[in-house]
Amino acid sequence: MELASQLRGLRQEGERGQVLPIVALALVVLLAAAAMAVDVGYLRYMQRVQQSAADSAAIAGANELAYPAANDVTSAAKADAATNGFTDDGSNIIVTVNNPPASGAYAGNASAVEVTVSAKHGMFFERVLGVGAKFITTRAVAVLGNANTAGNCIYALNNDIDMNSATINAPTCGIISNGIMNLNSDNITAASIGAVGAISVNSSTFPEASPATAIAATDPCPTIAGCAYLTANPPSASPCLYSNLSLNSWTGTLSPGVYCQSVNMNSSNVTFQPGLYVFTNGVSANSTTMTGNGVTFYIMASSFNANSCTFNLTAPSSGNNAGILLFQPTSNVSSANLNSSGGTGVQGAIYMPKGTLTTNSTFDTWLLIVAGIIHMNSSTVTVPASSRFPGSARHGYLGE
Repeated sequence: MELASQLRGLRQEGERGQVLPIVALALVVLLAAAAMAVDVGYLRYMQRVQQSAADSAAIAGANELAYPAANDVTSAAKADAATNGFTDDGSNIIVTVNNPPASGAYAGNASAVEVTVSAKHGMFFERVLGVGAKFITTRAVAVLGNANTAGNCIYALNNDIDMNSATINAPTCGIISNGIMNLNSDNITAASIGAVGAISVNSSTFPEASPATAIAATDPCPTIAGCAYLTANPPSASPCLYSNLSLNSWTGTLSPGVYCQSVNMNSSNVTFQPGLYVFTNGVSANSTTMTGNGVTFYIMASSFNANSCTFNLTAPSSGNNAGILLFQPTSNVSSANLNSSGGTGVQGAIYMPKGTLTTNSTFDTWLLIVAGIIHMNSSTVTVPASSRFPGSARHGYLGE
């Protein structure tokens, strides 16, 4: 009995010893799985960062094509990639620039620039298992519009674009929202229609480009002579030509100058002489006909609200303020409301990068809308293919 008991004790100790290798093996497997999860997540993150660098570099290269006398597509693209953390060193990071692209839908297109970024990314844990650094390659193509293309012509820089029953015929320019895009019962002919966020389409038609996910747009103001001039040279708020101007059932002509405090127009017929109008505290107009050729409205503060008005307004075609009809500096975050009841419409740029624009007006010949948020209802936009916005530079846009 004593011998049998000793044998049973030895057997149990042996069984306990066999469990230790199994536990050790299981720990190795679990640690390897955890290491792989961390490393795969890191690689996916770096791929997104690298794709953004490729996108930006392709656009930088394409923009060089707008200046044929001194363009250097390759150096511009590589310099942009470097600013985003991917400097070409020929071994760990390789940035390849092709103009025209070597493959894809734009292969052979001299107006397109292809950029591939290949970068070696080291592992945190997998190297313990003998897995070395891995190369990730990302690719982007940007296309420069042709000679008649003015790039994008409708920008929502801060949030969203909502269009309801709008008709847009602008075959050579694009529409971009840095937020979401809601399209309801619209007919939109445009070179490109893009949104960074979600896109919702209901009962709308797109004879040319269809809505697609896009990269965020930057403020185009620095590339437009009139907009850049007003940004760099804001007008003075004095001397005042009028203070607290109130027009009721009035017909007459106003001159350029500084309009201090409030400006109210009701049931009037107002003609604006050519020039720059500075409104220090906005404009409120109701059931008023507003006519002016070669005019620029600079809204220092507060809102530009025109309800049930008739617009016959055209921006200057030359000079310091070329193409700019309504301008709000970035310090003015107020909204603007353009509700039309007739007239030839609005020809020129509306620039209010921090405000919300609500409109149901007619836009014709020239068009540039830059706002924080855009609500366009029952509006009609016509931008002929032969039309170029005064003083604008051509822009590259993401092609692939």
